[in-house]
Amino acid sequence: MQPANSISLAVSTGLVSHNLKPGEIAEGEFDVINPGDVNTRFKIEVAPLSFENDDYELVFNDPNAFNQITDWIELKTASGSLAPNEKKTIKYRIRVPKDVPAGGQYASFLVSLDNGAESEASGVSVSNKARIAVLLYSKVAGETREEGTVVENNVSAFYFDQPIKTSSIVKNTGNVHIPATYTLRVFPLFGNEELFSNDESPDTSTVIPGTTLYQEKVWQESPVLGVFRIQQDIDFGDHIDRRETIALVAPSWFLVLALTFLGAVIFAFANRIKNSRKPLDKKKHKCIIGDTKGHKNKN
Repeated sequence: MQPANSISLAVSTGLVSHNLKPGEIAEGEFDVINPGDVNTRFKIEVAPLSFENDDYELVFNDPNAFNQITDWIELKTASGSLAPNEKKTIKYRIRVPKDVPAGGQYASFLVSLDNGAESEASGVSVSNKARIAVLLYSKVAGETREEGTVVENNVSAFYFDQPIKTSSIVKNTGNVHIPATYTLRVFPLFGNEELFSNDESPDTSTVIPGTTLYQEKVWQESPVLGVFRIQQDIDFGDHIDRRETIALVAPSWFLVLALTFLGAVIFAFANRIKNSRKPLDKKKHKCIIGDTKGHKNKN
């Protein structure tokens, strides 16, 4: 029995962006691609975009003030079919209301398979739950506020498991998406020669209004043992938040060995102090002055 063919979809981009003006009509596009070896059908829906918790899990069913753009988008093609290795350009139009407030607006184009019973009958394996999201980030002109705060900038003083890892939480308090740029540097305890740095290509994440983002940065090739100065800079909003810490890097067995050795030293020192304060045995240390009984003073 031959295995069933599989149907798959791809898109040309995961993000589209627009700078909009109140009252204007803007247009955009992206491609849907069939990289598989059988004909397939697809469908597209426009959904509000938001993020849940500081892990930034995508949510497509939570309307709020920052994803009203969902109602402004018109798809010229909401479904279609693709032959193997074929691609189709999906065009859309954004009708921006005249009275829309300035700031960020966010939506998503959800592309999913639409083969249904026809695929099952032909022996093609299809996952109807599979879908691809093309995110739309837009900025409506006007009085925008690019504001954000660094809630946490964590650099540990002890690392007993490799690699060296830092973490942070940032919060966007403005009304438009802004980038957060992360730079991690590692120096020896004494000296300014960088052992590791991502200065030339710092990591950047985009944070949308009203959300918090948790991030981790890692030095994958960190040594097993050593003492270092670790510095993390977060460029977010209108300032740079810097945290620098002297950190011990050691395997967990080294910690156990060091604590055992320290305990032995403390025990020996305490025992020595205890013995030095022990009272003398009077019987063993009795001082004999002499018996003067029966002797007369010859003088």
